[in-house]
Amino acid sequence: MSILETTANILKLMVELQGGIRVSDVITRLGMPKSTASRVMSQLEFWGYLEKDESQGTFLPGPLIMSASHLVSRQITLSDHVDAALRNLCERTGYTGYISMLDNQEILVLRVIHGRQALPVVTWPGSRSPAWGTSTGRALLARFSDTQLHDFFASPLVVSQLSGTQHDVSMLVAAVACTRDAGYATAVNESVADTASVSCAVGDPATHEAVAFCLSFPQHLATPEELQRIATLLKEAALAIAGKTGDTLVTSPL
Repeated sequence: MSILETTANILKLMVELQGGIRVSDVITRLGMPKSTASRVMSQLEFWGYLEKDESQGTFLPGPLIMSASHLVSRQITLSDHVDAALRNLCERTGYTGYISMLDNQEILVLRVIHGRQALPVVTWPGSRSPAWGTSTGRALLARFSDTQLHDFFASPLVVSQLSGTQHDVSMLVAAVACTRDAGYATAVNESVADTASVSCAVGDPATHEAVAFCLSFPQHLATPEELQRIATLLKEAALAIAGKTGDTLVTSPL
């Protein structure tokens, strides 16, 4: 096994264990002889790939790894990750993609990526909608704690939006809870007539940003099988992005 492969396996083990690792972890999990494991870990520490916490006896990512990670995080934003993933999905499915964010209790459309499948109505960047009435909104609200969700529905703007409608807050909260459990949200003929959408949300803990991204398509294509297929694609993309940003809220498998 080359030193590059050994280093990669040790770093993968650190990711798998979600924390510092000991020489004993390398021995037992990677099947490496004790003398080899000790020597490799010492070399990786010397060159800055790892840093040893003497009080715990564990190895953590070293200054070289952290510096490279910081450089990448500064150059590639959450929006960049989401945009690249969504463009790929739009190309694969032919559907229209949207990237949105929460702004003052409303969903604000940031970007639209046109697909080959024409939509009855296109929602343009800058458009706003009640967050509780869209799949992208529910995907983002699902990231809230119960306290944050209570405060959201108690806010003057949301109370005003719901006034005079037949929407029940308890049912809306239940819909957000379902989204939280599933890891994605769907909407069929809801905020946009004759249109279906499936949404996921992902965040960047370093910047405290979170965005939702969705695929939208004509309502007549929204069979249960198609909704599930699109949800699977979006969820896979969200998990991949979360792995790059360190977002621990995107964890539930479909």
